[in-house]
Amino acid sequence: MTIEDFLRLLLRNALLLILVTVLGAAAGLGISFTRTPVYSASALGYVSASSQMDEDGNPISQASGNMDFQYAKAQSYLPLFTTRAVGERVVEELGLPQSADQVAGSLQTTLDPNAPIITVTAFASTPQQASDIANSAVTATAAEALELESGGNSSANVSVTLVPYQNALVPGAPLSPDRKLYIAAGAAAGLLIALAIAWLRDRNDTRIRTADDLAAVTDAPLLGTLPDDKDLGRGKDGRLHDPSGFASREAIRKLRTNLRYVDVDAPPHSIVVTSSAPGEGKSTVSANLARVMARAGQPTLLIDADLRRPMVADEFGIDGAVGLSQVLAGAVALDDALQTSGTRGLALLPAGHVPPNPSELLGSRRMHELIDELSRRYFVIVDAPPVLAVTDAQLLSRHVDGAIVVTVSGRTRSAGLDRSVEAIRAIGGKVYGVVLNRISSSRFTRLAYGDAEYGYGGGGYERYGYAGKGGYGDAPVDAEPVDVEAAGGPEPLAPRPGAAGSGAVPAAATSATTAPATTAPATSAPAASAPGADAEDEPSAWAQDPAQTVRPVQSTKPSGVHHTRSRGRRAAHDQGRG
Repeated sequence: MTIEDFLRLLLRNALLLILVTVLGAAAGLGISFTRTPVYSASALGYVSASSQMDEDGNPISQASGNMDFQYAKAQSYLPLFTTRAVGERVVEELGLPQSADQVAGSLQTTLDPNAPIITVTAFASTPQQASDIANSAVTATAAEALELESGGNSSANVSVTLVPYQNALVPGAPLSPDRKLYIAAGAAAGLLIALAIAWLRDRNDTRIRTADDLAAVTDAPLLGTLPDDKDLGRGKDGRLHDPSGFASREAIRKLRTNLRYVDVDAPPHSIVVTSSAPGEGKSTVSANLARVMARAGQPTLLIDADLRRPMVADEFGIDGAVGLSQVLAGAVALDDALQTSGTRGLALLPAGHVPPNPSELLGSRRMHELIDELSRRYFVIVDAPPVLAVTDAQLLSRHVDGAIVVTVSGRTRSAGLDRSVEAIRAIGGKVYGVVLNRISSSRFTRLAYGDAEYGYGGGGYERYGYAGKGGYGDAPVDAEPVDVEAAGGPEPLAPRPGAAGSGAVPAAATSATTAPATTAPATSAPAASAPGADAEDEPSAWAQDPAQTVRPVQSTKPSGVHHTRSRGRRAAHDQGRG
């Protein structure tokens, strides 16, 4: 683990670290209140040498030149404080419940290095008791020393005695427990525990968040990252509206571009969009992708093959009572089941009636023939159920050119993605790549986990000036549709090798305002209504045949608008119009 990884670990678990550290400090404070408070008090005794005594036996004058002798005597008195005899005197004087050994063992003595002054410190559970024990210990030791010096003869003259010098004061605060120390120790322990928990969480966290996480799980490439934006999701009415934000629109276009070059030698004509688990956004991704494909001039068909939980009809606000299930059962003709979407060049095939045997229908030969037939006229996008939930997506992956697996940043587990990819490949299906959905655009997420892809996750466009005021993001969203074919754009998708001649694209693929397309010769590719495009949409360059001649639709551009064409192409265009 590098320093950068460690700092990101701290940032990701900042709340955990703060919370557990505070809890540790609170626990330390609470433990301190369970400890019995200990108070300390200190009294002083002075070793005095005198040649004369008064009638009470107290020294009246100090003999000069005896300082060394006094200091030596003071040193010899130090062990007396901790003897049982002194302890018994203290216990008897104060009437303490402790034993003599306990009282004597609780005393601490020190000798001043410059004077024969002894400091005795007593410890007790109450401040008054600590003060009384310290004062009593000095008098008890003085009496014991006098008895030892006189040999038990009370009338004998003693030249050196220990006398009380300074009585102990009643302490105000306990010596222990030290609450600050307990708080600091508890906070340190909490921090260590939090770091251990954070490390364990990081090691056991298998959720996919970035392109690096994805590369560590599967060799399938990352086709696109979609921001966590309401523009890309369904509204409150259940419908999927066109995204208005620049970052959202550009993320979908980037997915379209990457899909275009995913296999240059064999460009896809049909794909299945699935996920490893429900609720990961595969239906919204497939619908948004179908829209931008159509707006780039590519006739597109979105098939709702999720016969268990169909969503396409609700997303586009169409009637989904008749659709794929009736077509596969032979109850309805294909042209009768196709519906318009409101987007030029995009046709829809809803799920229809929910059958009791979805897997049998989707895995049938009829489904394979249907997709093969439709892929000659459209770029087919199939919205399939999750891979790990049911087998439908695996069966559908055999009917199309490849599959796209949608994952959710911070939610999809690496094991689930790996199992999904391997499940598709196990039956001969091809996985074109993975889409990382709902990427957080917050600065905190980018700092804690790293950028999802090249630093352009969500808010990355604004940082580079692409979506700021006066930038590309100010381009009109609802600009006048552009007739791609009449403007000299590329032809629709070339038919597959060996495909039979086909006619015009069904009218269901065009909007009500689009001029109808005429039938092209049998040797040409199917004609399509001129799809509209936003001002920012790029035309499709999907596997075109330069020799292919397509009859274009009538241009909706004003006569004053000119297009740059080669002479040969203009001649072909004029001949087609004739």
